[in-house]
Amino acid sequence: MDKEQLKLISEIFGHELRKIRDIERDVTQERFSQDTGIGPEHIGEIERGTRLPRIETLLRLRNAGVDINLIFDRIIKELENNGFDITKE
Repeated sequence: MDKEQLKLISEIFGHELRKIRDIERDVTQERFSQDTGIGPEHIGEIERGTRLPRIETLLRLRNAGVDINLIFDRIIKELENNGFDITKE
């Protein structure tokens, strides 16, 4: 993947995570931090799309009930809508 794809992935992941936290769960970053074991600053960076989550972070989100597969499905759809084919290098 190139930088443009990674940037888009970061932005989409962050947007989707913010929607889950803010709209579906209606909690602050601080409360979400307590629920997930991820620092509020780290959550903010992910939500702003400035940081991609590591595997450990994805596992913590999943363990806290975040539907990671749903987020990945939305990322794939948006990449396709933007003309990116993730099956090719």
